[in-house]
Amino acid sequence: MDVDSRMTTESDSDSDAAAAAAAHGGSAGGSGSGSETSSSSAPSTPGTPGTPGAAGPRPAPGYTVVNAVIDKKEDGPGCRCGHTLTAVPAVGEDGTPGYIGPRLILFGGATALEGNSATPPSSAGSAGIRLAGATADVHCYDVSSNKWSRLTPLGEPPSPRAAHVATAVGTMVVIQGGIGPAGLSAEDLHVLDLTQQRARWHRVVVQGPGPGPRYGHVMALVGQRFLLSIGGNDGKRPLADVWALDTAAKPYEWRKLEPEGEGPPPCMYATASARSDGLLLLCGGRDANSVPLSSAYGLAKHRDGRWEWAIAPGVSPSPRYQHAAVFVNARLHVSGGALGGGRMVEDSSSVAVLDTAAGVWCDTKSVVTTPRTGRFSADAAGGDAAVELTRRCRHAAAAVNDLIFIYGGLRGGVLLDDLLVAEDLAAAETTNAANHAAASAAATNLQVGRAPGKYAYNDERTRQTTMESGPDGTVVLGTPVAPPVNGDIYTDISPENAVMQGQRRLSKGVDYLVEASAAEAEAISATLAAVKARQVNGCGGC
Repeated sequence: MDVDSRMTTESDSDSDAAAAAAAHGGSAGGSGSGSETSSSSAPSTPGTPGTPGAAGPRPAPGYTVVNAVIDKKEDGPGCRCGHTLTAVPAVGEDGTPGYIGPRLILFGGATALEGNSATPPSSAGSAGIRLAGATADVHCYDVSSNKWSRLTPLGEPPSPRAAHVATAVGTMVVIQGGIGPAGLSAEDLHVLDLTQQRARWHRVVVQGPGPGPRYGHVMALVGQRFLLSIGGNDGKRPLADVWALDTAAKPYEWRKLEPEGEGPPPCMYATASARSDGLLLLCGGRDANSVPLSSAYGLAKHRDGRWEWAIAPGVSPSPRYQHAAVFVNARLHVSGGALGGGRMVEDSSSVAVLDTAAGVWCDTKSVVTTPRTGRFSADAAGGDAAVELTRRCRHAAAAVNDLIFIYGGLRGGVLLDDLLVAEDLAAAETTNAANHAAASAAATNLQVGRAPGKYAYNDERTRQTTMESGPDGTVVLGTPVAPPVNGDIYTDISPENAVMQGQRRLSKGVDYLVEASAAEAEAISATLAAVKARQVNGCGGC
C-alpha cells in the first residue's frame, strides 16, 4: 500500500506554507507492529471505570481491544493514521434476503512514516517525521460478524489521501479534501454508495465555487440535510470559514455561511460532530500559532434560516488537536489528541465526554471542574493499560448504537493498527428504556388498529437515500428524511425539522446548549423512572 513519492509533511511542528507543497525524494519505510489475523471473538463492551453515583453524568467509558476476524492479510487495514472511519446503517430488515448489517467504512490514510521515526517524541518531538504511503483503499468492518474485509468498489476512486473528511449520508459515504503524494487533493465530492452488495464510487456534481482544496478540516451532516465543511488549512494558513451544501436542493451548490455569534478561531485538526437534533459541536483544534485549543463551539440553524455559533458548556479537561470525537445520543465522546512538541494528551483526560444534556465535561474519573493541564509527560499513563490504549493522535472514531469504535493512529512515532471499542452505558440505559417504550407504543397501536410503524423510527428513519445518475454518469444524492427534533418525529423534509425549535438565541451560550437538550434529558429520565418503578413493583415484563 506504500506510495513511492512522499506525502506533504503533517508533523506537529510543520509550517503552514510547507504543508501545501508536496515533498519529493527519499524512501518510505513503515513502522509499527501488530498481528494481521486475530481470533474470532466478538467485540467486548466494558463498563465505565469507577462507580458513578446514583445521580449525575457518567464518566467517560474505558476502551478495550477488539479481536476482529481477518481472513487474509489484505483484508485488514493495517497500520495507518490520518484516515477516516464512518458508520453506515444497515440496509434492509434483519432476517430478510439482501440484508446488510451496520458497517464501519475505513478510507485512505497514511501507511508509513519517513524521517527519524525511531526517536521517541518525548525527546525529539515529531519534527523529523513525515507521513507517507497515502492510500485510497477501502476497508469494511462488519459490526455483526466482527470481521474486516477489503472492498473493491466499482467506478473511479478518489486519489490517495490523508487528513481528508468523510461523513455518511444514508448508506453513502461522502469524501472530500485531504492531502496526498501530489499535494492538496481537489475539492471534489466523492461518494461511496453502499446500498447494493457491491460498492460503487461516484462523483457528485456541485455547481459554483466551493470551499476549495484543503486538509485538516471537518465535515458533518447536520439535521440529516446540510453538509457543513469548516476550517482546515488551504496550504497557506488555518481557516475559519463555514460552507454548507443542502442535500435536499438540486442542483447542488456550496454556500458560504456567515454565522452569528462568537465562533472558533481559524484552526485545523479540530473535530465536528452532529447531534441527532441538528446541533453541531466543533471541538479543539490547532490555531494559527500552533497552539492547541480546548474550546468547544455549538453551531445551529434557526427556523428563519440564520446560523449561529455559541460557546459550548462545561470545562474541557485538556486542549487537543488531531483527536477524534463522535456523538452517542447527547454525549460527545472525545479521544486522544496531540498537544504539540511531540506530546499527546495523557492521564485520565485522554478520554473525555461532553454531556450536552447536563452541560458538563467528564473524564474517566469524574466531572471536570478545572482544566487538568501540566501532567503531560511521556510516562503520565503510569502503567494504566486502559489510558495507554487511547493515548494516540491522528486516529479515527465512529459509533454504532451505544458502541464507540476507534481505529489506528500514531503514538510515540509508531503507527497503530488496533481496533478499540467502548460502551456508553448511559446510552445503553436510554436505549433499553426507549425500546421498552417503543414496544408498549407498538402494542397500543396494534390494539387500536393503527398501522405499526407509520410514524415509527424504523419506517421513516431507515428509509435509504436513493441514487440518481446524470447523463455523464455522475451521481446526485437523494432527499434525506429530517431527524426527530426535541423528541418529536417528523415525516417531511421542511427546513424547520432540521433545526432547533423555538426562537432561542444562541448568544446565551451555555444556557442555550443545556436548554437545547433539556427536553430530551427530561423525557429520558421520565422513561427510566417508569421502567424502574415497574421493576420494583414486580411487573418488569409489563
